[in-house]
Amino acid sequence: MDNIIKYFSGEKLQCSIGILIGLMGLGLSVYFIYLNKVVFKGVAFAFIPLSILLLVICVGIVIRTPKDVKRVGTYYEIEPSKMQTEELPRMEKVMKIFPVAKMVEIGFIIVGIFLVLVFMKNDLLKGIGIGLIIQGVMLFGFDHFAESRAKIYFEFLNSI
Repeated sequence: MDNIIKYFSGEKLQCSIGILIGLMGLGLSVYFIYLNKVVFKGVAFAFIPLSILLLVICVGIVIRTPKDVKRVGTYYEIEPSKMQTEELPRMEKVMKIFPVAKMVEIGFIIVGIFLVLVFMKNDLLKGIGIGLIIQGVMLFGFDHFAESRAKIYFEFLNSI
């Protein structure tokens, strides 16, 4: 049961931090828009949708976590066979999402670098590029930690 609680507690903690990061990203975006500097507006334009996406995902996970702990705890203690028939397949799907998410985040970074290098004299596009690079790197790191935790939990499920 400790592995279950550890995994879901880690998810909830990381997503609580993700909520703060998302809110800070939105707050910075508003501030950047009111600075009336085109490069900062560009950064804000990249931050807004990615911060909202992070918020939606993290709020959903934080809300869902207590139910997940209860559900999986019940499987573990009362219906252990469901660990293999329900939870393991769910985690297999989760594990398949990480490589896709990381490729998208690498895409943000590449597009951001392209925008910065090719449109160096266009402050708006350069700002969007900078925002994509920052968000891409941050989200990649965020998913890296989530994937590392999920791998440990997935190995635990496979060992049952």
